[in-house]
Amino acid sequence: MTSSQTPPDSDPKNAEAPQQIPEILIRSFSALILAAVAFGAVITDLWTFVALVVVGGGLLTWEWGGLTRGNGFDGTSLIATVCVAAVAVLVAMGRPDLALWILGATSAAIAFAGASPRHGAWALAGLAYVVFPVWSLVWLRGDPKLGIAAILFVLAVVWTTDTASYVGGRLLGGAKLAPRISPNKTWSGFFVGVLTPGLIGYGFGLALHETTPWCLAVVSIALALACQLGDLLESRIKRHYGVKDMSQLIPGHGGLFDRVDGLLPAAVLAGLIGLRNIAEPGAGLLIW
Repeated sequence: MTSSQTPPDSDPKNAEAPQQIPEILIRSFSALILAAVAFGAVITDLWTFVALVVVGGGLLTWEWGGLTRGNGFDGTSLIATVCVAAVAVLVAMGRPDLALWILGATSAAIAFAGASPRHGAWALAGLAYVVFPVWSLVWLRGDPKLGIAAILFVLAVVWTTDTASYVGGRLLGGAKLAPRISPNKTWSGFFVGVLTPGLIGYGFGLALHETTPWCLAVVSIALALACQLGDLLESRIKRHYGVKDMSQLIPGHGGLFDRVDGLLPAAVLAGLIGLRNIAEPGAGLLIW
């Protein structure tokens, strides 16, 4: 063998490719990090939670702009992000009147500044998609007595819905739920994902002692149904634009929208239920 020859075991073609980390581990690690950050922000204080929601809202408006307009933080996304931040702060301060005024002014600015009516409509839809869940979450967390419990309840229902839907669909299989929108979703996963969170609600009811457990189980099922519809809605929007993920922000999950698609409508529904007790929305959601 001459010095110009390459030993067979050093040939790049014969070298073993480095093993990649399984996607399930990447997804699990990302999910744990997100859960830890969310849990820490919820239990620390109201303003820490507001900061988390504002950052999340800004990322969501960036992803929406990238999907619907082909760019991220353009002028429209910047206006929407400022609106989301202002609404979150004003709601936390107990000034929903000013928050509503800011939202109306921002909506008018986006509508008139749009390059076309179609882009303006999508931009307004994106603003509503983000700002109303932000409003609901901050308002619920602002309840001094049951704010923390209310947010943890909503998050627990959403996470249980996602997990149960995935596991139920994989184990049971069966007919597709909406093959033209989301080919991997099944009716079995849908029903398991809607009904299993009822156990979370019943458990919360037992822990709170002040509410009727089966009533809170029904609330959990309603929130889980909102989660499922939110998942399908986001899938429909992504299919309309021909993309798989909203972005590649979160390893193993895609974009933030892909991770919180169920939380957004569930948060709005939780806020509407909280209207049962305007002074204490956490109690309005949890106490029956």
